[in-house]
Parts: sequence; C-alpha cells; structure tokens
Amino acid sequence: MALSLEEFVHSLDLRTLPRVLEIQSGIYFEGSIYEMFGNECCLSTGEVIKITGLKIKTIIAEMCEHVEGCASPQPFELPMNFPDRKDIVRILPSLDVEVKDITDSCDANWFLELLTTQDLFEMTGKEFPIVAEVIEVPQGNQLPRSILQPGKTIVIHKKYQASRILTSEIRSNFPKRHFLIPTSYKGKFKRRPREFPTAYDLEIAKSEKEPLHVVATKAFHPPHDELSSVSVGDQFLVHHSQTTEVLCEGIRKVVKVLTCEKILTKSYEAALLPLYMEGGFVEVIHDKKQYQISELCAQFRLPFNVKVSVRDLSIEEDILAAIPGLQLEEAITDSYLLISDFANPRECWEIPVGRLNMTVQLVSNLSREPGSFLVRTLVEEITEEQYYMMRRYESSFLHPPPRPPKRPSVEETKLTLLNLAEERTVALPKSPKSLHVDRPKKLHSNQAGLDSKVPVGCQNDLADLEKGKRKTGTTAVAGTKVTTEIFKN
Repeated sequence: MALSLEEFVHSLDLRTLPRVLEIQSGIYFEGSIYEMFGNECCLSTGEVIKITGLKIKTIIAEMCEHVEGCASPQPFELPMNFPDRKDIVRILPSLDVEVKDITDSCDANWFLELLTTQDLFEMTGKEFPIVAEVIEVPQGNQLPRSILQPGKTIVIHKKYQASRILTSEIRSNFPKRHFLIPTSYKGKFKRRPREFPTAYDLEIAKSEKEPLHVVATKAFHPPHDELSSVSVGDQFLVHHSQTTEVLCEGIRKVVKVLTCEKILTKSYEAALLPLYMEGGFVEVIHDKKQYQISELCAQFRLPFNVKVSVRDLSIEEDILAAIPGLQLEEAITDSYLLISDFANPRECWEIPVGRLNMTVQLVSNLSREPGSFLVRTLVEEITEEQYYMMRRYESSFLHPPPRPPKRPSVEETKLTLLNLAEERTVALPKSPKSLHVDRPKKLHSNQAGLDSKVPVGCQNDLADLEKGKRKTGTTAVAGTKVTTEIFKN
C-alpha cells in the first residue's frame, strides 16, 4: 500500500530499520527552497531508496510566561547540497512523494554499507586496523584537508580513550572561548594570579608545595573579637584550617577558621579568618618557572591560571599563543579514533568521536599494522554548547565539593537562649493555669521577650531571614523536525 513519505515516517518503528522503499509518485514541488538556492533533486517513479535512520533536524523552544497554548515558530530549513559522487542524501519527511515498503522483496546488497564515526567506534578492537574511503566529512573540522576530504582513502588504526585538559579563556565579559588541550601539547606555560572570592576558596587552593601568598582586595570587619580584621592591601600567607571558640552574646560557639600570617613591614602577625568570610583575594606569584601542561596538572590543583610563554612549534598555528590568560579547569577523558592517510600510515591524527561525524565506506582490512607511528594531536576549540555538555558529563561522575561553612546564625543563638530559659522554667513550681498554656504560643512569647536582648544588627538579620521570596514560573514549548537519511540506488 502506497503512503506519503510523511505518513510512512510517522508510522515507522525504528527497531525495524533499515527499510527499502520504492517511489510510487511525486517530485519536489516547483519553487521550493532547494530550487531557489540552485539545488534541485527529484525522485522518479520506480526509484528505490533505503531508509537507514531518522535524525532530528531542528529543535525550537520558547519561554512563555503565563500564556497557554503558545506555538513555536516554523523553522527555516537550509538548502541541501547534492555533490555528484555522493550516494547518501537527507530529505525532509514532508517531501511530496508516495512510497511503498519493499524491504522483504529486495536485495540489501544493492546499497553501499556506510558507517559513521560512532559506528566505527562501536566496532570491536579486534576489527582494526581497517581501510576506508571518506564519503562525507563536516565543514570546518580542524584536521588538515589533505587528510579528511571526500574520496580520500584512510587507515583507521584503532579506537581508544585519551586525556584532555578542559580550558577556558580568562576574560571578564562573555562569550569566552573554550579549548581541549592534549597532554602531549609541547608549548610552555607561566603561572598567572588566581582570584579567590572567599576564605573558603583559599582553603581549597592551598598546597603543600608552597605557601599561598595573597593580597586582600576587599575589607572585612569581624563580628567577634577573636577573629582578625582585613583591610584592602593586607597581605597574608595561608597555612591551614582549624576550629576556634568565639563569644556570641555570652554563649561560646565553635567556628571554622583559616590560620594565616599577616605580612607586616618587618614581621608577621598571626591572623584567624573565618571560612565563611566573603572577601576578595588575589594571588601573588613568585614562581617564574615555565611548565609543560603535564607538570602543571601533576603539581597543582585545578582550576589553575596560566598563559602561554612558548608556543608549540610542532603545529602550524598555535591558537593558544595569542590568548593573554587561560584557566585550566579540569582533566577529562574523551573517545577518539586514530587515523592516517593510506599513502602515509606512519603519521596519524586523532578524530574526536563525539564532535566529528564523518561517513566512510569500508574498503578492506589492513593486513598488518605498521611498526610504529607518530601521533599528531591538535588543540581543539569547542563551542559553548559542547563545553557545558562536557562539564555536565564530568560532573556526573564527581562528588560535589563540601559547602563552605555558614556564618553563626542569629536563630541558633536565640534558640540556645530559649533552651536555657526553658530549662530554668522547668525547675520552677507551675500553677494549674500554666499547665494548659498552648506550647507554640508559649514559645512565641518567650521569643518576643528575647528579641529585646538581641543586638539591633542581629534583629535586622533575623528580619531579612524571615522575608518570603516570590517565585514566577515559565513554560517551555519545544518543537522538532525530523530528517530522513536515505541511500539512492
């Protein structure tokens, strides 16, 4: 039974792919976007096509506040390009043709067996090395054009996991550039000062290798006499964290602090900074050494600020060299294929499986692997979307860092005083009326009485804590359009 292509796609069970179709009738309608851009394709009656998969072409989302039934705008589709030698095309399911499923009555060997980068990575390790012909490769990939171009014969040596350092450009405004730096990068780096918004960040950044030397960029006035004050320009050597007791309204409380030495003109002074302190500090760098990226990752805790001091001379253009500041954020592991030109199998390049989706046709298996080869790696610039996807993926395997300690709460102090007041009250003889007092009301009256004993600043803090926050919701509406990938016979 003949169906329109759109009806066929909507009724298709993806588990039954691939499917072979015969065109019953139809043509691209005249004046379509494909013809306007100088590209025209028609499917003649009787032509046979093979449906290998469905891909999402467009996703559109709108944030609609307090509006029901809002509709997404129609996507603008780019024209398709049909080079002469390609046997793979992509068409929209809304194409005005009728098709008939003839899968059970045709020979699947009529069609080429094409594999994507992901298909290759899912092969077993024993199937490599293999020889393949490049059918399709995305524009703008960062590998040399002499390696990856349609019609090129390549050797795919193996698949594996490789380490990269996820890195971002240091700049105050957006958008920032993001990179994946291989650990084999041969350039050299010098350290750049780090910035720390809280004393807790100083605790995380300190190392056993050297004392952390910082200068304050924001003043801090401690709420307790046992803690140290900070003025803009004060310099400190950070040592370690510990606990200390402070007196808060006559009650001793334990607070986590960072022990430091305040640098004076000719001496040092001991200083205790609470970890909850919201200040500002900038690192003072004394180290003038140049480091390889592997040395930085081994000796210092990421994130770490650097700049390129000597570019990598083994690559034609080092895109990191012109950037004034870089933050090495975290080490990640990613999936790669190792490929080479068939004519020069000893010089190999890494292809990122998740970010370079080429299509190849298998030619043959390689009889034997060359004895040794040179692996060339590139610094890869990634998009904002790819960056956040990587951060999200890596974070799912890591335990979140401990939350910084909070400032001693006014409510905690008041509750402590309430408990003491209640303990004293229990020992006193009670009148029959007092036995019937509603407990919530009693606590409320005690609390009201204690408010006068709490300093004015604490009362203001308490009032701020009791303010409610109003929330507003938004509704997201998403629409998708599917592209059908076919082979033409």
